[in-house]
Amino acid sequence: MPSTTWKDSEKKIARRVFEAALQSELAEIMAKLKASAANAKWPDDMWEIQAYLAHAQRDIESKYDYRYSQLELVFGRLLRERRIEEQDLNGLADEKLANILRIAGL
Repeated sequence: MPSTTWKDSEKKIARRVFEAALQSELAEIMAKLKASAANAKWPDDMWEIQAYLAHAQRDIESKYDYRYSQLELVFGRLLRERRIEEQDLNGLADEKLANILRIAGL
């Protein structure tokens, strides 16, 4: 069961980890977009790029939910995807960290 009470120090850690992971993933998407646009040769290539961006947007919007009730799930997924590391979460309560690790292991 996710913990819903977050101390101020945990909120700062969570925000830092969340934003770093989000910005890193957005940078990957931007790099792929630029490479795809540079390599586009045919009009149909535009639609492939648009489809990629639509998929990436849905993925980002479903993954990155900064509600405290959802953060353990978010961090579990990010750990599983190797977008963050366990050490990034140092300072969170033991119960939260245990829940995140359990979710990451699913």
